[in-house]
Parts: sequence; structure tokens; C-alpha cells
Amino acid sequence: MMQSHPPRPDPTRRDLEFPQVVRLLRRAALPIVGVTVLAGVGAYLLSGLQPKVYEATSSMFTEQSGGGGALDDSLLRPSALPRGGLAQALHSPAVVKLVINRLRAAEIAPATVSAVRDDLEAELSAGIFKKLQVIPDPNSPSNSNSGVVYILSARAKTPELARVLANSSVAALQLWDIQRAQRRSEQARAALKLQLDVLDRTAQTGGLSTDDVNRQARASIVRDLAVITSSRQSVAGTLDVIAEAVNPARPVTPRPLRSAALAALLTLLFAGGGAVLLGSRRQPTETEVAADWDSVPGGVPALYRHEASESRNVTSTVP
Repeated sequence: MMQSHPPRPDPTRRDLEFPQVVRLLRRAALPIVGVTVLAGVGAYLLSGLQPKVYEATSSMFTEQSGGGGALDDSLLRPSALPRGGLAQALHSPAVVKLVINRLRAAEIAPATVSAVRDDLEAELSAGIFKKLQVIPDPNSPSNSNSGVVYILSARAKTPELARVLANSSVAALQLWDIQRAQRRSEQARAALKLQLDVLDRTAQTGGLSTDDVNRQARASIVRDLAVITSSRQSVAGTLDVIAEAVNPARPVTPRPLRSAALAALLTLLFAGGGAVLLGSRRQPTETEVAADWDSVPGGVPALYRHEASESRNVTSTVP
């Protein structure tokens, strides 16, 4: 009588199951933990060696519509800035030049001013702006008819320089806005003067009647011209400062703890995945196969136990 034994699984064809994954991770726990700790400590030390960068912020309010009459809106005030126009103005050569002049007036060291100027000019050439940025306040409604609040941020190597750079940039934008209003006023003044000259020449040649309508038109032009001329030195822009920048308390970069945590987490994931992958590709030994086989409840699956019990009742016909 021959007794058939249940076949053992082929060690070269095994599906990786959760208990096996846990066993592979437990075997490689020490190397995984060591590499993770080493990566975290290394990232912390390397991050601490990087130069510190401080960021100071200031807030501004730009009006979208002016008060007063039509003359005040069209001639004495600049046109309202579109959303995003302030950022383009900040990253223009004219405003960068004004910022550098403000830094010089703030008694910043010439070497520091030269370094800031080189950085700003390099960003202008590359089209990538990190040192100076201005964005609409997320809490400011985008469809407001009265105006928009903007947040200007400046980055530098020291808290004092970041504060001075932010305030200088705001002042430069205000001066640029006033110059824009002055140019608009000068253009309006030149246009009105041209209209008045045309009326006077036409009247001298006899091509213009002296009725009340023409006299009123000339009087209106003369009045507007007088208003513009008298207010040339008091032209106002559309930018108002809400809050000036202050010295930042801590740098925005680097952040050693955050860098160390991210490096340790990524290393842990990659090291654990690598350990499982290498373990699954390794040829299992007979001891491991037997351990997996014996770990089945009951030692042998029920199907094989049933076949073994039936084989005892079969008499072999082999002589």
C-alpha cells in the first residue's frame, strides 16, 4: 500500500503576501532605520549650513475709481491699474531703478546695494522673480469696485535689509504711480492748450462765430487748463500704504526641522520598498518554504488531508 504525500508549493512561484512583507521588513528593520536616521540628520545639518533668507511684507491699497467730478477723474488722476498690473510695474526696469535709489537714500552699505541691484537685474533678465513679489490679498474681493489690497513681500539675507527693501519697493511704486499721474496730467494739459490755440486762431481768421455756445466752450477749456496748471504739483496717485514692513522674527528658509522630516520620510518609504522588492526577488530557502508551509492552520490544507485519508484505503496494484 502506497501513501501519497501532499505536494509542497514550488518555491520559485510564490505570491508575496502581507505576512511575508512584514517578515521582510522586520528582517531589514535595522538597515532601514539606520538609513532613515542618517538621511534625517544629514538633511538637518545641510539645511543649517544654507544661508538664511528673511521675508518682510507690506500691504497697499489701490483705488479703482476716484471721487469728485469728471475733470478730477480723467485729468488729475491716473487710470485705474488692472489686476496684475502692479506686479508687472514692480518687475520693470523703471521701478527697479527707483528701488535702488531708495536703498541708497536709506543709507544702506554700497556693497549691499550693489548686490541687491545685481540680483534684481538678474531676475529681470531671467524673467523669474523671487526677491520682490506683489500679489492681491486673498481676503480682498476680486470684484470690488472701490479698490484692491495688495501684499508686497521682499526677501533679503538680514531682517533689517528685508524690511528696508520692502518699504523702499512700496515707496518706489508710489512714486511710479505719481509720475504716471503727472504724465497723464501733462498730456491733458497739452491737449487742452492745443484746443484753446485752435479756437483762438479760428476766431482771428473769422471762421468762428462769437455766439454764446462758443464762448462757453472756450471758457470751459480755459477753466480746465487753469485747474490742471494750478494742481501740477499736487497730483496724487492711486496707491495708499496700509501697513509698513517690520523686521521678520525668523527666516523663511532654510527650515532644518522640516527638511529633516521630509528627508527621513522619503528615505523610509524608499528603503522599505527596496527591502521588500529585493526580498521578493531573492530565491527562498527550503527552511523558509517549510516555515511558510507549516504556518498554514492545521499543518496541511484540508484538501490534502482528505486525499491522504482516502489513499490509505486504496491497495496498490503494483507487484
